Amino acid sequence: MVTLPSLLQDVLEVIFGNLEIPDLVRAGSVCCSWRAAYDTLRDLRSDKQSQTPYLFYTSESACDNLACLYSLVEKRVYKLTLPERPIRTRFLVGSSNGWLIIADEGSELLLVNPFTSDQIALPSVVTIEHVKPIFDDSGTIHKFELSYFIGEKDDTAPEIYARNDLREELYFKAFVFPDLSTGSYIVVLIHYPYYQLSFARAGNDKWTWLPLNAGYRNCMYVNGVLYALTECNIPKLIKG
Repeated sequence: MVTLPSLLQDVLEVIFGNLEIPDLVRAGSVCCSWRAAYDTLRDLRSDKQSQTPYLFYTSESACDNLACLYSLVEKRVYKLTLPERPIRTRFLVGSSNGWLIIADEGSELLLVNPFTSDQIALPSVVTIEHVKPIFDDSGTIHKFELSYFIGEKDDTAPEIYARNDLREELYFKAFVFPDLSTGSYIVVLIHYPYYQLSFARAGNDKWTWLPLNAGYRNCMYVNGVLYALTECNIPKLIKG
């Protein structure tokens, strides 16, 4: 019976931090101590290793919960069965740090980790400043009202969208960033109208809107500071 070499946990994490995800998953299946190092690295709060991107896609010929990841390194496809809420009918808004940000049929956002199958519900779409729910006679949301303003609310007439249609009209791009100050994460959303910014931290029950600015196309979060790039390619420091 072979005895595996005993290495300190932080040493294992440094070694595992240089592995591609498939190799990291395989290493986590070796023994309890290696599994502990794997669990630490797969946690959003401590996942710092750089990974080769994967191509994510679904297929109409497969079941609704089946997703495919194509590894550019191994040149092979991994088929993953995700938990309920069929992945094929969801709208992909963004992906970063190993997470997918998707909108379901009700235009609600969720974080999904395709490797671990973890799912985290984000604050409701009705907490975004520009969105109001419209209820039917039974008290169920069946439509949304989307308003068009940047700072002070103006007189532009809002538009009405069905629950499933709002996600394509509202969401432009989303990002997940580790928040080292709290040991958690922050999700930043670029959305319509006019490519504005809202964000939410882990545990928040609503989106926080950053008013009086628009035209954002990309952003990054570094050392507790959010930077955003406008459509004119002018970077702005948004929030400390």
